[in-house]
Amino acid sequence: MEHRTLIVAANGRVASRVAARLAAAGDPPDVLVRDAAKAQRVLVDEHGRPAYRDLFVGELANDETMRRAMSRAAVGFLAVGSSPAQADLERQVIDAARQASLGHLVKLSAALAAHDAVSSVLRVHAEIEDYLAESQIPHTLISPTSFMDLVLVGAAFIREKGRWTGTAPDGVNALIDSEDVVDAVVQVLRDPAQRGGTHLLTGPDALSWPDVARAISAVTGRTIVYDAVSTRERRHQLENAGLPAWRIDLLLGIDELNRHSVYRTPNDSVRQLTGHPPRGIEDFLRRHFAVLAPPEVPPSR
Repeated sequence: MEHRTLIVAANGRVASRVAARLAAAGDPPDVLVRDAAKAQRVLVDEHGRPAYRDLFVGELANDETMRRAMSRAAVGFLAVGSSPAQADLERQVIDAARQASLGHLVKLSAALAAHDAVSSVLRVHAEIEDYLAESQIPHTLISPTSFMDLVLVGAAFIREKGRWTGTAPDGVNALIDSEDVVDAVVQVLRDPAQRGGTHLLTGPDALSWPDVARAISAVTGRTIVYDAVSTRERRHQLENAGLPAWRIDLLLGIDELNRHSVYRTPNDSVRQLTGHPPRGIEDFLRRHFAVLAPPEVPPSR
């Protein structure tokens, strides 16, 4: 069989960058998306050319679309965003991969996924991991700690008010830059020797949210404050903001990961897998300076 890579739900924030990196390396993947118009916007290279070989459009629950997409693939990448339907959608993809005798499936999961975890994200991934193991499909788990990108959830308040709110003033998390996760996925997709088992990925430093606030202050040259509130008060704030219950539980659960220091221990897995050290928080913040600081504020040197 020709070695072809299929990226499922390829319009996602990680998946779209994986597609772009593969295309830039001369190995464009096949992609499966729900929204063709969005794919034409996000699945392009720096010259505006498609970052894929064949485009399949349809719902993940569409057996025929999935069958056609899987039929020519030797390896697949599965990264479905958090939602109430995530577990069901990923199970449907796993079923299709088994029926198509897919050679290998690489799944984006979460570090230390467990059924009794303090975060709903980890509990959902534990459920999906169990199903994938039972399917007997050869697979690899890419299991990162919390993304540094979580800072961007509060970017508007940080930019406009110089502060953001959460429930975890204590505890630490070896936050990872999602760019390192993309690099790791690409390496596993392109190098069969890296496949199998779990790659638990972390950033270089165990940081508290106040540590992150100090890092933002240093990069933007403004004093940024992390406002700690009770879980009850934060839930009330998020409800008033109109967020759905599942999203509120997700955000509160992520703070619980910090409060309990679930990801307290950095490791060297990014360097071992990709050949480069994990990116630090300052590098991440400088890349996203424009969304964190008012337009009139120049970057700190």
